[in-house]
Amino acid sequence: MTNEVRPFRALHYDPDKIENIGLCLAQPYDVISGEQQDGYYEQHPHNVIRLILNKEQPGDSETDNPYTRAKSTLEQWKMEGVIRETKRPSFWVYEQAFDIPEIGSKKVKGFIGLVRLQDYDERKILPHEKIMTKPLEDRVHLMQTTSAQFEYIWSIYRDKAYVTDNILDKTEKQRPIIDFYEESTLVHHRMWRLLDPAQCRIISRTMEHLKIYIADGHHRYQAMLNIRDEMRQKFPDAGPDAPWEFIMMFLVNSEHEGLTVLPTHRTLYNLQFANLSDLHLSILEHFHLKSYSFNGSNDGEVRKRWLRDLRDAEPGVHKFGALITKLNRYFLITLKDSEAYEEMLDLANSSEWKLLDVNILNTLILRRIVGLTEEQLSAQTNVAYTKNLEAALDSVRGGTMQVSLILNATRLQDIITIAENNERMPRKSTHFYPKPLSGLVFFPMGTWSRDSEA
Repeated sequence: MTNEVRPFRALHYDPDKIENIGLCLAQPYDVISGEQQDGYYEQHPHNVIRLILNKEQPGDSETDNPYTRAKSTLEQWKMEGVIRETKRPSFWVYEQAFDIPEIGSKKVKGFIGLVRLQDYDERKILPHEKIMTKPLEDRVHLMQTTSAQFEYIWSIYRDKAYVTDNILDKTEKQRPIIDFYEESTLVHHRMWRLLDPAQCRIISRTMEHLKIYIADGHHRYQAMLNIRDEMRQKFPDAGPDAPWEFIMMFLVNSEHEGLTVLPTHRTLYNLQFANLSDLHLSILEHFHLKSYSFNGSNDGEVRKRWLRDLRDAEPGVHKFGALITKLNRYFLITLKDSEAYEEMLDLANSSEWKLLDVNILNTLILRRIVGLTEEQLSAQTNVAYTKNLEAALDSVRGGTMQVSLILNATRLQDIITIAENNERMPRKSTHFYPKPLSGLVFFPMGTWSRDSEA
């Protein structure tokens, strides 16, 4: 079976009604804090937050809750003309320009289209990360109640001939329909509409022969698989073109030079150690340990040298950074013997899986040395996650956390390899950056609802 990628008729904000569409956009639902949610509500009365993450209210019930309010909000905006549907199918070209400290300026460009849902065992659309029940149920409920897809999952494909990219690049000659600089992330977002049927057909034909790897959005993909299977039972005669057979994706070529994966760091708390300074001694059995002492006057200089040594990791070398509360030292932790570590693990997983930094951290440091169980890791009773390096370090300096563990980013090739091996990484293993903003386009899936009957 080949992959089917289609242009589509989308719902979108009407620029004649909304002067600055950028104020209606938001980060994806799963990275929005309560404070950010409040900010988006205040930012614009038509911000997409009211669709993707409507606020809970006292007295919520089965008939009045965040999901039903999202549905009524969508219907109201359509009636007011704030949101309208295009008459012709299109791909939507999306570019993000950004700066990363110590790396420099980058751009990532892809396109938003509809992709026919396929079960994972078809091996055409491949995941790499585990999912959790609660966020899965949340997205199922939202999409079933609203009969719409408000967010696109981020996926990658491998087009070494750059056939699709060459078409997307030509769109820059046109005036973008969205041009928005996001102050909170310092990312410049632009979007164009690709209408040319011939160009759209070339993209669709190119994608037919390429595998798709889910980068970000595993819960939303599984949610649509669940909805698809339920709707097939309710409407057995709907046919292969029923809207629930498709999912919106933001698709980016893995060969694109701007494609960026950042690490997610771990911070530990509520550890039951008589003396945390003894923790680093337990590490010496499996790791080389180097310390970087600092004081108030040379902290910045020492931290810079420590981070440079951490990031200077050759292929096959596995390094971690650490800061332990009440110790004025940064630590560089380097795995001594990869083969010995693999032999120690009583797991059937591949060598590529075992030697992922996140798995070395989980299996050897967090479980074996620190003593956390899988249940504790899943419940996050002793571990928190942050993508912000300074926040991870400051949490230890400020006393809210006991240990910060700093990782290098997972290599893109490793992500693809794990997906090809039909394996799953732990959650919080990858952070594709920057996140595609929600609200650029929506996909209406008809008038059915959770209570529809065949």
